[in-house]
Amino acid sequence: MLGKVVTPNRDSKTMQKGKGRFFNRPTISKGKKYDKFFIYVPTEVARDTNFPLKDGDRIEVAIRGKTVIVTKAKD
Repeated sequence: MLGKVVTPNRDSKTMQKGKGRFFNRPTISKGKKYDKFFIYVPTEVARDTNFPLKDGDRIEVAIRGKTVIVTKAKD
């Protein structure tokens, strides 16, 4: 289990937190192997009413020092 299960409080001003995971699921296409990386966001964080992303949203990923920044892409 990656993190404890928390029911989001819609009136809460506290930030939802949980432990996710970064992983690689290699795939083969046209006989070549390609890396396919994913970031798992815990359910309790993604279901929080303040979470800015919805299923299918395009994102931008940036690196600042040792911090990974994920933001909703401006299409």
